[in-house]
Amino acid sequence: MIVVLSKMRNKIIIFILFIFFVLGITYFFYENKYEDKIYPGVIIGDIDIGGKTLLEAEGIINKELDRLNQTGIIFSYENKDLTIFPIISSPDGAVVDILISFNVEEVLSRAILVGRSGNILNNIIEKIKPIFDKKNYITLKTEINNKKISNYLIEGFSIFDSQNAYYYFDEYNNLLIQKEKDGKAIKYDNSLIVLKNNLENFNFSDISLEGSDDIPQISANDCLEAKSDLEDVLSLAPIKLKYLKKEWTINKKDLLGMITTSKEGSSLIFNLDEIKIKEYVKENISFQIDQASSLPKFVFDNNVIQNFEPGKEGRKLDTDLTVKLLANLIEDPFKELDLTVNALPFPENTDESISDYGIKEIIGKYSLGFVGSTVARTLNIKNGSNSLNGLLLKPGEEFSMLKALGNINEENGYQKEAVIIGDAIYYEYGGGLCHISTTLFRTVLDAGLPVTMRQNHSYNMPYYQPPGTDATIYEPAPDFKFINDTGNYILIQSEVVDQELYIELWGGSDGRIIERTEPVIYNIVKPLPTKYIKTYTLRSGEIKCTYTPYDGADAYFDYIVTYIDGTIKEKRFRSHYIPRQGVCLVGI
Repeated sequence: MIVVLSKMRNKIIIFILFIFFVLGITYFFYENKYEDKIYPGVIIGDIDIGGKTLLEAEGIINKELDRLNQTGIIFSYENKDLTIFPIISSPDGAVVDILISFNVEEVLSRAILVGRSGNILNNIIEKIKPIFDKKNYITLKTEINNKKISNYLIEGFSIFDSQNAYYYFDEYNNLLIQKEKDGKAIKYDNSLIVLKNNLENFNFSDISLEGSDDIPQISANDCLEAKSDLEDVLSLAPIKLKYLKKEWTINKKDLLGMITTSKEGSSLIFNLDEIKIKEYVKENISFQIDQASSLPKFVFDNNVIQNFEPGKEGRKLDTDLTVKLLANLIEDPFKELDLTVNALPFPENTDESISDYGIKEIIGKYSLGFVGSTVARTLNIKNGSNSLNGLLLKPGEEFSMLKALGNINEENGYQKEAVIIGDAIYYEYGGGLCHISTTLFRTVLDAGLPVTMRQNHSYNMPYYQPPGTDATIYEPAPDFKFINDTGNYILIQSEVVDQELYIELWGGSDGRIIERTEPVIYNIVKPLPTKYIKTYTLRSGEIKCTYTPYDGADAYFDYIVTYIDGTIKEKRFRSHYIPRQGVCLVGI
């Protein structure tokens, strides 16, 4: 009996060892098969990226996002639709606004760590889930500009808004009353919550807006009864604002634009609104006063560096104080106001003497043409080039393109270009400045300097061929940055001749050797067919094709710098370009 039990025990041990051996062999081959791949059963929304390499998974994700970037997300209410695109671009392809951005790199990092990042037990559970038809769901990290999307929705669906009765001046300066209008209160905040949840789960479905009846609070009769009270407030105008020899006059029409009307019980209350006052001051006064402080600029002439434009102190209107005084006008009236203007700090000059800069030669240069550009784009390139020209970088200093250009707005001389949102044309700042960052990027590569921040354009535009060698900027990000690691000062020289931008970097050569491979272009994707959008902004039958279609593609090139001490630094610059659908507006 003992012998029989002993034999059975030995067989059980052998069987168990065999099972462990089989499991071990299976586990070995399983791990070997997915050594550089995402484990099976990893899902983003309804997209299965299990069993794929990171590059393959990236391609699958980008393909879906490329389609979204062309088709957008449709918001609808009753018989009205509005398409919101993640990226808003000008006709020449420059990005002027980013409403939605996706962190593909982050989601891929999480995907490859499924079954690899926890303790042994958790890793095993995540690996065997697919055997039992269970999935490992991960979300796509998504950033949404709620404020801007909300503004576009509010404007796009404004035809449904209720309208309080309001006062206005006609062309003969008569104070009249516009009758109230019933409408709908649309819940835009709810739709933005749905949008974020959908996108994080790779769901690009249309979104139906919710709304309810909205009855105006202020009627024409209310306005009629309070008209004399409003006329008393308007009698405070005209008001003169002064600074040095400049003078601005707020007339009754201007003052009416600053007034808000509210209802308490059966009476109307009139107040001066700080937000409206601030908008008036910005649009009419501050841009004529404000002047940014400027860095000193230099020129290299006859082997000597000279300070051809010293840094200068700036000034800025005390907008907050101005707004506060005007908002209190009803309680504390005045007819004239001397504006308060503050000095901006003077930029710090370097202490080194002219002979200590060590600038002897050109260490990098590049030129890039922009024939065929719009008037706005051309002016932006010239303005940006002037901002860049003559800047001096200290040894070890990191250059920021956005910092060098200053605020990209009308006050700093930048122009707007047309963009399309839904069925309407809007005007946004942008266009041309990326031509400067791209030219500078190529100049920096020619000099062998380390690039610390660079982002390719969303679209593969003809301005920036070959693909993969461009650099986009967009305030507040992305920026283009590099470091002066030469041990000497670097002087930037930038100028526009005809329709060609020339940039040179002057400094002292340290013997570094620069190598660059030719860009490799792959995954070329054709855009969707041209879209025709009906609009009331054009005459009936008029067609305006504003967006040129571009192919999508991926590209990369390698950048190798060998220093004189034998140190080698290598960097691969990768780019993904989304296809852009052509767009034409058709007047109805």
